[in-house]
Amino acid sequence: MQREMTSVRLLITSATLTAAAIEAKLAIKPDESWKIGDRTGTFGALLKDHGYALDAVAPYSVALADHLRAMIKRIAPVAQKIGEISGQAKVQMVCTLFCKAPPPITFERDDLRWLAALGASLDVGVTLIVDRSKPEAKKTGLFPASES
Repeated sequence: MQREMTSVRLLITSATLTAAAIEAKLAIKPDESWKIGDRTGTFGALLKDHGYALDAVAPYSVALADHLRAMIKRIAPVAQKIGEISGQAKVQMVCTLFCKAPPPITFERDDLRWLAALGASLDVGVTLIVDRSKPEAKKTGLFPASES
């Protein structure tokens, strides 16, 4: 059974700015990066953009709002530079939740202001985890059904 988890990732993709150029501008080493032409996925699709990604530093079990604030705290010193990059790149805050029941998803006004200052879009994906119980054992027919 899959466990519940939450993650937040700042994703910057561009056809012109490389991950190295973004790293040089922000002075933060990415948690993941790629370049145009790299292969990804099961079928090895070619990537059409350079990419730079930072992950929130928070336990997977904490709430979405806590993950978002952890990311904001991580990038706060370079928020203006990210806003400048957004003219040449696509900046996204990607929130991913795997949960057993739909959680409340709310964002504080100040959190939304941060996203606007970054020139970032907000992408929230929720995947519900279904607990599949073991199927009932088949009836063998050794005992006839009682008639009432």
